[in-house]
This record gives sequence, structure tokens and C-alpha cells, in this order.
Amino acid sequence: MPMWAWPLLEMLDHGRENARKINDNTYQGTTWQIKFKLDNVDQKGNYKLRVAVASATLAELQVRVNDPNTNRPVFSSGLIGRDNAVARHGIHGLYWLYSVDILGALLVQEGDNTIYLTQPRSQSPWQNLMYDYIRLEGPPI
Repeated sequence: MPMWAWPLLEMLDHGRENARKINDNTYQGTTWQIKFKLDNVDQKGNYKLRVAVASATLAELQVRVNDPNTNRPVFSSGLIGRDNAVARHGIHGLYWLYSVDILGALLVQEGDNTIYLTQPRSQSPWQNLMYDYIRLEGPPI
């Protein structure tokens, strides 16, 4: 790890996000929320969000910062995976590592910041992804 890569937020987990069934036998995408505070924000700096996806099945990963309703995400993976994440067949999948640039101007110093990770695809309950690792790094010092 380079000396400037200060972890501001780090999560090790095996979280999974599936398309969710709603009342009329259809499905909708789902969103994780990661809430955190920052003591200092470099408004002109570039932050780096690293997301490792352990498995994905006909899914998409979208990243938004502090506004879940923006039409255009900060990042979108596009359609990824045929790994059967629901069954957790780890030996059958690919490991995806994404490095997402986040402008400091999107972050707030006072109050909560929220990173929204969305899996929007929803044609079936099998469209899902499973993350392994999430880390937010500050800009170079």
C-alpha cells in the first residue's frame, strides 16, 4: 500500500444484495447505505473507493455519494457476472476489484456522509452480487 493511502473507512464482510420480490410477483433492485463521518475533507482532493466483489450473477454495481436519487451514479460496473452468488459457489466465480474516484466536493465535513451501493437489476431473484471488501482512501498528503 502506498504511504498516502490512508484508510478512512474499511469494511470486511461478505454482504450480499439480491433483487427483492415485491407484492405483484415482480422484483426491484436494492441499495446498501454506508454512513460515516469525516473530521477533515479536502474539497479539491480525489478520494478512492475500493470495492471487491466476491461473486456476481447478471448484476450491476452502482455507486452514489450523499444523494441516492441522482440519475447518474459516480460509478457503474455495467452488467457483470455469471457466478451464482446466491448459492455461494465460490470456486465458480470471478473476483472483481473496482477503484472508484470520488471528488472531495461530494463529501461533507460536518454531518454524515453516505455511500450508496446499488444493485439495480431486477428481472429475477437471481440477479445479485456479493461484496468482500470496501475501503475509502483519502487523497495524497
